[in-house]
Amino acid sequence: QAHNNFYSFKLIKGALRRDLAVKQASPMPLPPASASVALLDKAIGQLDAILGATTAQAVPKGSKGQAAPAKAAAPVPPPAQPAQQPAVTHEAHALYQKALLKVARVLEVEEVPNSDKLYKLAVDVGGEQRQVCAGLRQFVPREQLQGRLVVAVCNLKPAKLAGVASEAMLLAADREDASGRVVRMLEPPPGSQPGDQVFLEGGAPSTDAPKQVKGEVWKGVASALNVAKGHKASVAGVPLVTGKGAVTVPSDIPEGASIR
Repeated sequence: QAHNNFYSFKLIKGALRRDLAVKQASPMPLPPASASVALLDKAIGQLDAILGATTAQAVPKGSKGQAAPAKAAAPVPPPAQPAQQPAVTHEAHALYQKALLKVARVLEVEEVPNSDKLYKLAVDVGGEQRQVCAGLRQFVPREQLQGRLVVAVCNLKPAKLAGVASEAMLLAADREDASGRVVRMLEPPPGSQPGDQVFLEGGAPSTDAPKQVKGEVWKGVASALNVAKGHKASVAGVPLVTGKGAVTVPSDIPEGASIR
């Protein structure tokens, strides 16, 4: 609209100036204060003022007759990226590095006299034989233990149960049902051998586990032992493995069950 006004007034101004020039060039003498000349001068002056204002609207200062360039569109920011989630960790994962778990083979199983809960077992933990006292007698038949591979904690402080020395601890998972408590031994992967170290998936066998782990350290690890998805034994959800694969539990033990 400003452009249209500008050019319309410009044409009127040109016509008035031509009319004024004709009157001034006329051979007929005009009085110095001729009304028509004065009106034309006044009209031209008013048009100049209008054209000045219209020009300022139509053509921005410094553009020299060219339309102002359109403002560049503001850049569209890239879509926000979701914050990267830190890797899931647990205090027990660090504590586990101080524990020494190994595959062991049960060589002998005896009932402890004067106890209806305890077995006395001889186990091979890889070139070394140890005696273990375990409260499995009410849950695992003797013949199911004889000769089988199990998982043993090998750097706990030696203890005595019912007067019988115990130099390691065997791990098992359990659940409760209508008939009572069901206990199942942890199962090393096929191909495992006595002495194979049990470590966290994604990690490596420990090279600096102490000869004897502190009680509070093992308590922190034990509280995080459970059954993960796929019937895998785990520490706070990270599977326990050997170089042959994952340590598991039988399928009748549900995910989330405790290991002790």
